Parts: sequence; C-alpha cells; structure tokens
Amino acid sequence: MRVPVALSFVVVAACGGTAPDGSSSTDECVVRLHGKGGTGRPTTSSDGIAIVAPTGNGTGWGGAEWRYATERDVAAGLDIVRAAVDDAGCRSVVLHGFSNGAAFAAAAVCTGDELDGRLVGVIVDDPVTDAATLGCERPDVPLVVYWTGALAEIAPPGTDCESIDWTCAGRVTRDIADVTADLGVEPTPSPFEDHEWYLDAPEPMIWLNAAG
Repeated sequence: MRVPVALSFVVVAACGGTAPDGSSSTDECVVRLHGKGGTGRPTTSSDGIAIVAPTGNGTGWGGAEWRYATERDVAAGLDIVRAAVDDAGCRSVVLHGFSNGAAFAAAAVCTGDELDGRLVGVIVDDPVTDAATLGCERPDVPLVVYWTGALAEIAPPGTDCESIDWTCAGRVTRDIADVTADLGVEPTPSPFEDHEWYLDAPEPMIWLNAAG
C-alpha cells in the first residue's frame, strides 16, 4: 500500500540579492525534503524567506525519492542539498524532511554533516522508521521528530519494506521509539492523525531567530 507524500523539497534561502523568481532573498534557510513520489518546485519566497526546491536523488512511485540506504546514497543527497543552499547563499539552514524525506534527513544528520557549519536544526517529520539511524553520530544541533503513528498502522515494526514498495535503509521497519532513541530525542506527537506534513511547525523560525 502506498501512503500520501508531500510534493516539495523546499529550501528557505539566501544572503541578499535576488532569488530565481525575482523575489528578495535572505540569509535564513529551511530545507524541506519531499516524500517518495514527490518532486521539487521553482523557487518562491514567503515573509522575506526565499524557498528553493531541489528534487531527490532517486525515482519512485512515478516521481522522485530520497535514497539513503548506503553512505554513497546519503552523500549524493547531501550534494543536492549543499548545491541548493550554496546557490541560494544560505548562511543558516534548517532541514525539514517528511516521510521518505524525513528518513533521509535523519540519515544525513546522523553522518555528522553540518552543511559547512550552516545547519541550525533538523525536523524529522513522520519518517519511515528503518535502520538509517543506527550508529547515529549527529552534531550538536536541535532536532525534533514529529510522529502521527499512521505509518506504524500500515507497516508495524518488522514489516518487509520491499513487500510494500517502501524505500528503506535495511530490509524492515523499526519501532519509532528505537529510531528516536538513536537520535537522542523523544517522539513529539504531530497535530495530525493522518500521514501529513507539518508545514507550520514552529521550530524553524525559533531556531533561525536564535541563530541570527
């Protein structure tokens, strides 16, 4: 069974100048990583924040996906993120991944990569729960995991990922408590009951303001 996915990987960006759509840019960035079957979008801006949307490093469900099962996959995804924030001129970056993109965000931060010192926080939003966080060595940046519980109803811990056409690190799903323990946090209940991206999460503005 497939589950709903969000359609954009968004980066809030840039250090003065002009975004590709002609809008003003800013130093502060939020990177939103789409779910499986999603895609990127043209750059926009909101409340003085430029939004840039690269596409994932693989294909799946008729769209794009984030692949992170191997170190090479994670590195390829991080190259896309780094190129996007470099192009936007970002100085402070928050990663906000959803579903497959959330699992990639967790895998990426667990490598210890801080995007050249620009990473100020990570939101892992209703992730696919798998082996991506085993042996996690994340940097000392704020991190929150939002959890609806909807994915656990579809794929309880121990579900074979291939059998439901999910992209995973490792063959089977894990319990959210194990994943959050790897990340060193407790799961935070999402305001949603269905598998839905919490786009209005308050953390990006809090973290970016603190970094500024």
